[in-house]
Amino acid sequence: MDNEPTLWRFALGLWRDKNVERVCLRLQDDYGVPVATLLVALWLARGGRRPDAALGRRLSGHTERFEERYLRPLRAVRRRAAEDGAAELKRQIQEAELEGERLLLEQLAGLARTQPGEGTETALGWLLLVVPEVAQCEGLQALLEELAALSESRAASG
Repeated sequence: MDNEPTLWRFALGLWRDKNVERVCLRLQDDYGVPVATLLVALWLARGGRRPDAALGRRLSGHTERFEERYLRPLRAVRRRAAEDGAAELKRQIQEAELEGERLLLEQLAGLARTQPGEGTETALGWLLLVVPEVAQCEGLQALLEELAALSESRAASG
């Protein structure tokens, strides 16, 4: 993973694809899947890291705690400010939310560095590992498959 972009740079590059953004936000809003969990899974797959259940649980657990304590409250206040027409407040909260997401991804990258091994792994393998609820929901699996395909097509083209 030494020659790869940082997780944050990878996430920013991937987020430029409006289809990736759309699928990630649907997974977040419709199924409660944190975007950071999706991004770190795609980053690990891109780096050829073999899926590891224990690491997947640590990444998911850390993300869930961080989201619950910091990001969801910020997101709720940002949405409330938008509904109330408080554009400047919304913008400032959005900046804080983005900085929180950057810090979370930095922490996840640190946890992920413990995963050894190179190989050729698919994005879907990691996504299914970090989103275990997929077994109970066909719609969730379809979105994860779409996200994996988008990520892999971006990797192939650039």
